[in-house]
Amino acid sequence: MRGRLVRKMDLAGGGEPATRVTRCKGTWLEAEPSAAEQRRIAEAQSRLREQRAVAQAFHADGEAANAFCIELFRDEAFAPLHFADELVEKMIAKVGEPPVVDEGEEAIFSDYLRRAVLSVAVPNTRRLLAAQLRRYLPGYVEREQWKEAVAIDYSAFRTSLGEEVTPFLAQMALAGLADYYETHEEEPKESGQS
Repeated sequence: MRGRLVRKMDLAGGGEPATRVTRCKGTWLEAEPSAAEQRRIAEAQSRLREQRAVAQAFHADGEAANAFCIELFRDEAFAPLHFADELVEKMIAKVGEPPVVDEGEEAIFSDYLRRAVLSVAVPNTRRLLAAQLRRYLPGYVEREQWKEAVAIDYSAFRTSLGEEVTPFLAQMALAGLADYYETHEEEPKESGQS
């Protein structure tokens, strides 16, 4: 009897897989989470479950929740989770270069970004990104930034189990594309003249 092939890898976050997928190299997210950090994450999730009223208010308006998540993940604190060059190059190889759009044509770019993210957001990548995102949770809980903590937990859950382009994935891909093009700007072509 043949079973489904499942590639086993540690999905607690950090380590070599994380540096291939995100820009966490040289940051606290590069190392795999210690047992103590994993306990802090579990404790933060437990404390967050006590914030039912905050969670209900957050989930009451899906569009507002998504907008809040987009703004939250624009924060420079999440820069280590921007898609790494390797992932951006896979997106470009699968769906091409991002289109240059004029004002009023944002839907064209949004469609490109959706297709690009879905082309690389395979289950293991999603779970790894979600695990890395959950590592932020203890800090927000400790500061009692409950709405942000709910947004992080919600985004990690949707990212790991869904097949959609979450605001977290969209923002990390968009920022990863920007980082990629900033560091790989086209060098001037030699004209062949001396």
